[in-house]
Amino acid sequence: MKLLVTCDTGFEKVLAEELSEIAEAKILSVSSGRVFIEVPPTRLADVFRSRIANNIYVLIHVDDGVQSLDDIYRIVKGIDFTALIEPHQSFAIRPERIGTHSFTSIDIGRVAGQAVIDSYMQAKGVRLRVNLDEPDVEIYVELNEARLIVALSLTRTSLHMRGYKIFAHPAALKNTIASAMLRIAGWRPGEPLYDPMCGGGTIVIEAALQQKGIEVPCIARKNIDLAMLAKIHLQAVDDINRLCSRGVGEGERIHVGVDLNPRFVEGAAINAKSAGVDDATIFIVADSTEFTPRLRELEVEFGASITKSVFNPPYGYRMKPGAIGRLYRKMLSVLKESGFDVAVFITSAIRATEAVLREFQGVEVERLRVIHGTLPSYVYRVRFVK
Repeated sequence: MKLLVTCDTGFEKVLAEELSEIAEAKILSVSSGRVFIEVPPTRLADVFRSRIANNIYVLIHVDDGVQSLDDIYRIVKGIDFTALIEPHQSFAIRPERIGTHSFTSIDIGRVAGQAVIDSYMQAKGVRLRVNLDEPDVEIYVELNEARLIVALSLTRTSLHMRGYKIFAHPAALKNTIASAMLRIAGWRPGEPLYDPMCGGGTIVIEAALQQKGIEVPCIARKNIDLAMLAKIHLQAVDDINRLCSRGVGEGERIHVGVDLNPRFVEGAAINAKSAGVDDATIFIVADSTEFTPRLRELEVEFGASITKSVFNPPYGYRMKPGAIGRLYRKMLSVLKESGFDVAVFITSAIRATEAVLREFQGVEVERLRVIHGTLPSYVYRVRFVK
C-alpha cells in the first residue's frame, strides 16, 4: 500500500526515519514536506502513530508526463471512484501545483472535480455533490512539474492538532514540530527532559505523552477519516481501536518546564492535565537562566540526571536589538555549565544565533533548515563536548 505522508518543510528525513521505525515503511521518495512510503496493509494503522506527520493520504494514481489540463481531466476521469464514494456523499478536490505551468491550482481543482463528476455519472448515473467546506470525501490532486498524483485523504484535519490545548500560547509550537525536535535531540521515552522556555508546555507534554504510551490516533481520533480508512483497509480501523483500548502507563514526573511568565506556566499545567500527563510533568515559574543551575536538586527525585534540553526560545521582532543574542548566549552558557549534553532549539533569528555560536568553544553544532509557520528557521542541535 502506497501512501503520501506530509510534514512541515525541513523535517522530511526525520519523519521518514520515524515511519521506518514504527511502521516498517519502505521510503519511496522524499520531497518538500512530503514522504512517499509503502507499507504492508497490516502496518497501515501504525502510520497514524506518527508524532511528526501532519496528513496521511493513500495514493490511488500516479502519472508522469502530464502537460495539460486535458491530460489531468483524462487521467482523473479514468479512475473508478465508485468503491470509494457513496452516491449520497459529497466530495472536494484539494489541488496543489508545484513548478511552472500555464494554469493555476484552481484550474486543476476545477478540471479534476469535473472529471470525478463525469466518471461517477458514467458509472452510476448519479451526479456527485461538491462540498468544499465539509466534504464526506477529500481527493488530493497534485501536479508537481509533469507528475500527477491523485490520492484520498485519510485525515480530516492535520494530526498536529492533538485536541488537548485548552490554553493557547500566542506563539505556540506545533505539536508535530515539538515531537520532531525531541527525536533530533536523541531523546527517548523514559529519559528526563528539560524545557527552559516552556511557554504553553507543548514540548514537555509531547514528551510525557510518549513516556506514558498515549498514542496520537487515540487523542486525535476525530482528525482521522475512519470511514474512508475502513473502505481502504477495514482491519486498520480495528487495529486503531485495539491500540486505543490498551491501558495507559503510569507517569513519572521527569519532564520539566520553566517559564518566567506565570500565565504561561498556569496554561501549561492546564494543557498537561487536559492531555492526561499532569502526573508526568512539572512546570515552574522562574527565570531559567537562574533556575537551571539549581535543577540538579530535582534529580534526587528523578533518580536520573537531566542531560537533554529542548526548547523554543523567543525570537520575535518585539525584542529589543541585541536582546536575542544576549538571551541565547546566557541560556546556552548556563546549560553547558550545568552539565547538559545536548540542547536543541528552533529559531528564525539565524544571524544572531550564528554570532553567539561562534563564541562557544567545545560545542558541536548541527543545523536543520525548516519552515516554522511561514518563517525560514533553523533547528539547532548543540552538543556540549565534555
